[in-house]
Amino acid sequence: MTENAGVPETAARGRHPWLLLSGAALKIIGVILMVPDHLYQMFVNQGAPFWLNWFGRPVAAIFLFLCSEGFYYTRNKRLYILRFLAAFILMNLANRLLTGFLYVENVALINNIFGTLFMSAFYMLMLDLFREGIREKKPGRILLALCGVLVSLAAAFVLAALFFGKSPPDRVIITLFFFIPTPLSVEGGFFLTGVGVLFYALRKYRWAQVLLPVAAGLAAFLASRGGGASSAQWMMLFAALPVFLYNGKRGRGNKYFFYAFYPAHIYLFYVVAWFFGR
Repeated sequence: MTENAGVPETAARGRHPWLLLSGAALKIIGVILMVPDHLYQMFVNQGAPFWLNWFGRPVAAIFLFLCSEGFYYTRNKRLYILRFLAAFILMNLANRLLTGFLYVENVALINNIFGTLFMSAFYMLMLDLFREGIREKKPGRILLALCGVLVSLAAAFVLAALFFGKSPPDRVIITLFFFIPTPLSVEGGFFLTGVGVLFYALRKYRWAQVLLPVAAGLAAFLASRGGGASSAQWMMLFAALPVFLYNGKRGRGNKYFFYAFYPAHIYLFYVVAWFFGR
């Protein structure tokens, strides 16, 4: 998930060489943990146990942390953001296409963390613009940052009003949701988007970053009140451990691996679930 193009490994990334996990290692941990979670999602009709869902709870926080690191180091921040947007649109279209051909009872194919990563990175960019405007005394950048935030929030509430104002929503409104990510409509909504932005905002405060998943997990627990499918979301607090063990190094690995693996394994599980449910 991180790109880090052109950044010298030793000079820019040797922040905590005594720790164990590189960015590539965190990515592998996230990939491993998401697999049983998606197995539960796709094979709930076959009696997949709910505890498989637990494994995936820290994953979003891990990848949002990696997103904040990638955004900090990448040379081209706008391209970094647009890559998430492109992945978001393509996955939404693939979700729609696959469910149009294959129907699996009790399984909603709406997975798309790329939208959350896009919104988080977009607000990271707005935060940078705001900080630069303050530091360099450039009101135009401050205004641009505020406008970016306000426009995205306005789009969120307008789309929500259109979507819920007509039942069922027409194809135009559904299409808008496919192409326009907002902090209200992406996976995890304002909650996970905010976690991603805070990882970036707190980047100079290592312990604050480590404690952020703990605070988010406790907030999720209080919000769920111990009931329903969302009650396991508190387990995202366990993302604090890999975040703590991150050594600031990129590590070895294909930076596009997650872009391919994430949708590919979900679609494979969905097709197999359809086969067993025929």
